[in-house]
Amino acid sequence: MEDQVMVYVDVRDVAEALLLLYTKPEAKGRYICSPHVIKSSDFKDKLKTMYPHYNYPKKFINVEREEKISSEKLKSLGWTYRSLEESLVDSIEYYEGAGLLKKD
Repeated sequence: MEDQVMVYVDVRDVAEALLLLYTKPEAKGRYICSPHVIKSSDFKDKLKTMYPHYNYPKKFINVEREEKISSEKLKSLGWTYRSLEESLVDSIEYYEGAGLLKKD
């Protein structure tokens, strides 16, 4: 698996960002909604710490690409977002409950 930089955002945070933009008269132009920028291997390490009973990739291929994006413009309007950990817990619990993930 490529150890590339990935961008993660909780869909609930995207919905809240849209509502915020519709209610702020000063909002104009484009906004980036990407609070969590993390390498694939670091993401795997975080998941493995939280949910050690799943299988994870063991090898990563280093790639030299960096994402240079920021949600600062959106945050300047008052947008807040969930932590990556909260989004992961909610997602994993949902996937397990829906039968999409099975504990080993």
